[in-house]
Amino acid sequence: PAITFVQSGHQQPGRPSLGSWCSYGLGSENQDLPAFIVLLSHCTDPQAQPLYSRLWGSGFLPSSHQGVKLRSQGDPVLYLNDPTGESLEERRSMLNQLQKLNSLRHEQIGDPEIDTRIAAYEMAFRMQVSVPQLVDFSDEPESTFALYGEDARTPGTHAANCLLARRLAERDVRFIQLYHRGWDHHSNLPGRHPGLAQQTDQGSAA
Repeated sequence: PAITFVQSGHQQPGRPSLGSWCSYGLGSENQDLPAFIVLLSHCTDPQAQPLYSRLWGSGFLPSSHQGVKLRSQGDPVLYLNDPTGESLEERRSMLNQLQKLNSLRHEQIGDPEIDTRIAAYEMAFRMQVSVPQLVDFSDEPESTFALYGEDARTPGTHAANCLLARRLAERDVRFIQLYHRGWDHHSNLPGRHPGLAQQTDQGSAA
């Protein structure tokens, strides 16, 4: 209940998260990336508290305002790449036809979630170009890794997520949320907290 309260202001799940409210109230300044993005650090501690998608959910707001989680392994967003053998032009044609069908259905029943679905497909198409550029750190100078720490070279570390968050902010993403698990200790704090602090200190300071 506590972590749910921190994210949404309510102990009961189902309310919009803070990032969703920001997306709803302020909109997006980048049409090629979501307004609300979530980054999770890798965690190997079996006792670490779990994270649920409701923590970045949109609750009763339109689902277009929920957080989009970027993965640190494999494709940053599942199913974003075209299937093997399908060209970008073919995907564009498919989306155009799908949009016509969705628009026809919207005229019939007036469900606002259909508009959200259409916008999500269009966003995914644009993200095919914007996301690979976003997660490619090869254009970062060595001074960046000296600032964020060598861990920033390893996807999924807190330092790498801090660097990615900076790149998102530079691209005018409204709300970027980083999670680093394992802090909910009830014993042996002097033995366990220093390691967690070491994982997060330099990247956060940068």
